[in-house]
This record gives sequence, structure tokens and C-alpha cells, in this order.
Amino acid sequence: MSTSLLYHGFGIHDYKYLKTEYRKGAIFFHIEKAPNKQYCADCGSKQVRKKGRFVREIRTVPIGKKKVFLSVHLHRLQCGACGSLKLEPLIISLPKKQWTKSLGRYVVELLKRETAQDVARHLGMSWDTVKEIHLRELKRKYKRRKLKQLRYLGVDEIAVRRGHRYLTVVVDLETGQVVWVGEGRKSTSLEGFMRTLKRRRVGLKAIAMDMWPAYIKAVSKYYSEQLIVFDRYHLIQDCNRMLDELRRVEAAKASLRERKEVYTGTRYLLLRGREKIDSFPEAKQHLDRLLALNESLNTAYILKEELRALWDCQSREDAEEYFNDWFQKAWSSDIELVVKFANKLSRHRTGILNYFDNRITTGKVEGINNKIKVLKRRAYGYRDKEYFKFRIYSLHESRYSLIG
Repeated sequence: MSTSLLYHGFGIHDYKYLKTEYRKGAIFFHIEKAPNKQYCADCGSKQVRKKGRFVREIRTVPIGKKKVFLSVHLHRLQCGACGSLKLEPLIISLPKKQWTKSLGRYVVELLKRETAQDVARHLGMSWDTVKEIHLRELKRKYKRRKLKQLRYLGVDEIAVRRGHRYLTVVVDLETGQVVWVGEGRKSTSLEGFMRTLKRRRVGLKAIAMDMWPAYIKAVSKYYSEQLIVFDRYHLIQDCNRMLDELRRVEAAKASLRERKEVYTGTRYLLLRGREKIDSFPEAKQHLDRLLALNESLNTAYILKEELRALWDCQSREDAEEYFNDWFQKAWSSDIELVVKFANKLSRHRTGILNYFDNRITTGKVEGINNKIKVLKRRAYGYRDKEYFKFRIYSLHESRYSLIG
């Protein structure tokens, strides 16, 4: 085996090959520092003499299924310039680590495709060692994230554990990269990040989010509310929840004469868009029968469909006029749940209409949230919160979504 193979095969330079050993089902390459590369660890002088030897075994990149170790012959060097007597520095691994830098890079590359458990099993390493290698690399890359270029952000929460355990996730809508992960979904979960952006004078143009008061409070503390764009899909979800609640109320009040079976199986018919129902004659007939029977549901359903059409407006002025007309219809309906929902939208009217100045949604955040769920599910949860957060920061680098 030549010294050049050490360099090209294992990324090792400044060392020379001594011999190869086979034991315990593994390969051991004995190497030592080339004499012209030995220097004093204190002053850097090359005027050194060898004063004893110590052999250290360090795991490196495997050959096929065989584990490979480097038996590094380290010399204790006496410096002729400063008089110091120290063991020569080891440059192929990090201090006090039993794996080489090249093995660390190999593990990180594998983790773009596999779970930490899969990699640990494949390499015959402990899960904790694989995690340690990965976390060190993730910290190096994402501890100080570049924030100056941020313009459009999306904010949403994701449930990561039972018992209302949430994470607040902020995504750069232009690159799809996660730029912040905060614990919980309180205002404090987001305030620290917004404070950092303000301190660095980041020129945000818009932030897409739902109408969660804590997030509104956190953003408004450091930036103008004119930047807030309430997500259209969350709004329709809220409207659907209102409509579904009204359906349950009306079904409970239905008399025998109104035939309660008409309400059976209508939940998803009411919540789906009209254009998707019209292509299924039986579903359309069932829905039309219900709406003809119940005036309140008919009114609420029409208002839901008209609200969906709001985002077809071409300008903010057109949208504002359309929205005002929608509010008048909702308030005049005298349906308690509809009026309550309309009042909620009225309080957030500006943020809804801001969409027509910056047409952004939290769609990319929802996509990231799905990846986070897969990440958590494939790893059966994470014992290390810090590691879990940094893995979320690296999601945009995954070769496909099914990683863990």
C-alpha cells in the first residue's frame, strides 16, 4: 500500500504508510507523521527530536463491509528551540475523538438519505456517536444562519408531541429553508427571532401566518402590522370549521319532519369546493337537498363559496370592495356563528387584504411541516431536542423527504 493511496482513498496527508494488520474482523493501517512534517506543538519549530512513542487507534471510512482503523504512531517530541516536550498534534481527527474527519464527512453524507439508526447499524457504530458527528456538523453550518437576505417569511406551528407540545417554524419563502425553530407557540417563541432580525436591520417585506394572536403580537412588537399577510388557506379552514359547527347545531335541532338522515354524510360535501361537487351527480343532489331544506346552512355555504372567490380579485381596491359587500351579507344573515366569524375577519381585515400587495401564503411552511412529521415518525421521536431542531434546519438539503 502506497502513501498516495492514503491521500486519495482516505484523505490523509503528511503521514507515511508503515504496515497493514488484520485482526478482530477489521483492517488496521499503521501510519506515522513524515519526519519533515513533524514540528513543536508550542512554537512550531521543526528542530525536534523523538522521545518515545504512543500508538492511537482511530476509526476511519470502511472498505466494503470491513471496519478500517488507523493505528497512528504518535511521537513525543523534544523541541530544540523552546525546550518543550509534548506529544505531536494529531491532524486527521478532532481532539479526543475516536473517528477521523473523513469518517465524519462520510456519516454526514449518509444521513442525507438515511436515519441515524440506519447509519449506526450500517457502520457498526453507536447511535450516540452518529448523532454527535451529525450535530457537530449541523452546528457548524447553522449556528449562525445568514439572515440579512430575508424578505418573505412564513410562520406556522407544528405539533411534535401529545399534550399540546408545539414548535414554531419560520421558513424563508424564497428558498424554502427553515430559518428559525422556537419551542411552543407563544409570543416568546417568535419574539427572539424578530428581535434578532430588527437588530440586524433585515428589510422584511411580508410575513405570512395564520391569525394566531401570539404570532401577531411578536411581529407587531418589532415590525409594522402592514407586513403581516394572513394565510388564505387558514382563513378558509376557519370558515369550514364554522360551517361544520353550524351543521352540527342544525342537525341537532332537526325535527322528524325535516328528516335527520338528510344531514348524514354531508360534512365533506359542505366543506369541499362547489366545483368539485358538481362533477358527482349523486353528491350534488344530496348537497342540494340539504341546502334546500335548511336556509341557515344554505346562506353559510354561499358565504363560504363567496369568501373563496375573494382571492380571485386582481387588485387590493377590488378586493376591499368585494370584502365589504361580503361583510354586509354575513352580518345581515342574523346567523350567530356566521356573524361571529365575520366579526373575527373584520378585526383582521388589513392583514387579509395585505395579500393583494404581497401574494404569499404559508404553503411552503406546510410542506416543511410534513417533512418534520416524517422526520419525527421515522426516528420514533428524538431524545435530544437540540439535535431535532438542527435536523429541521437541514431539511432543505435532504435528497428526498423520507429522511429521519
